[in-house]
Amino acid sequence: MPRALACTTHVPKVPNFKRILTYNGLESCIINNQSYENESGTSRGEGCVSDSFDDDGCSSCSSSKDAFGSFSSKWLRMKRDEHGLDDWEFGGGPRHFYAKEKPCYSLQYSDVETMKEKFAKLLLGEDVTGGRNGLSTALALSNAITNLAATVFGELWKLQPLPEERKTKWQREMDWLLSPANYMVELVPAKQNCANGQALEIMTPKTRADIHVNLPALQKLDSMLIDTLDSMVNTEFWYSEVGSRAEGRTKSAKESKRWWLPLPQVPTNGLSDSGRKKLINQSKVVYQVFKAAKSINETILLEIPVPTIIKEALPKSGKANLGEELYKVLTSESNTAEEMLNSLNLQSEHCALETINKLEAAVFAWKDRNDCTRQW
Repeated sequence: MPRALACTTHVPKVPNFKRILTYNGLESCIINNQSYENESGTSRGEGCVSDSFDDDGCSSCSSSKDAFGSFSSKWLRMKRDEHGLDDWEFGGGPRHFYAKEKPCYSLQYSDVETMKEKFAKLLLGEDVTGGRNGLSTALALSNAITNLAATVFGELWKLQPLPEERKTKWQREMDWLLSPANYMVELVPAKQNCANGQALEIMTPKTRADIHVNLPALQKLDSMLIDTLDSMVNTEFWYSEVGSRAEGRTKSAKESKRWWLPLPQVPTNGLSDSGRKKLINQSKVVYQVFKAAKSINETILLEIPVPTIIKEALPKSGKANLGEELYKVLTSESNTAEEMLNSLNLQSEHCALETINKLEAAVFAWKDRNDCTRQW
């Protein structure tokens, strides 16, 4: 049997209900959701926006309902709209995602050399010695994108437009790193009519379904965040650098836990109604963008199969994966959900992640056991 190409993999057809809107449709859905919430909800101008995106209940600027509820339901309805199915038909060949709205920037000789260096490192799996310790191509690309994001946005502590140099660097290098996606295709059978009228069956490349659906959506979300930063001009607030890390000053933990961050300042009378409303609306848009990106990420993770080496390393029993303490908490009939959370040691992020990993391992063990039972 001929060996399959590394870039051509079979991907099951994505059901309609799992598809998402991309391009301007996704942006319109988010923006329209904000106007809908502003008209139907109570007054939210007096609330504040939490600095934690994961805290779904902390957004006092939203109504008593879930902050993402109306958006997600509207999004799902639009995904299921049968009139939009034509938008999901694949073209005759692999699609290049960068033909539309491609930024105009000039390439210098140094940029070409940088691109060569980056791709050489990616091809070697970050093992510049050329040995056998290189990472997989997917992981190397993921690490490169993470490092690029840290370089461009790592020191972004103010709501202000991104410097043009950083913006160009982000757009240019993301184009480089995402260019392999243009060649991640699957071969599907098709018919071709010859000049003599004879019909031939051939294999034609089509963009992989998950890339075709999710990558343009993520790019649109990225552009929405950049546009939000670009709109932060002529604002009524400013920042004070007192106690910043650049000045080398320190403060006690009692005064401030984040003494190195610029301190936002507002006029004595506070923000105007229009400025306040604009800022709150922008925060809601960013929150919905975060929710959409998180939803895409969770969907992709669920579709990735667990590697065999991980399956073999995990205990076959769900109880063994949970551990005695967590198992007792979950199996206690008298405990409510709040009591369970309070009894768990979730004081640090590390402990919370460890608990999540145990729960995921236990769920996988139970599902695997149920699948084996059904086969018998």
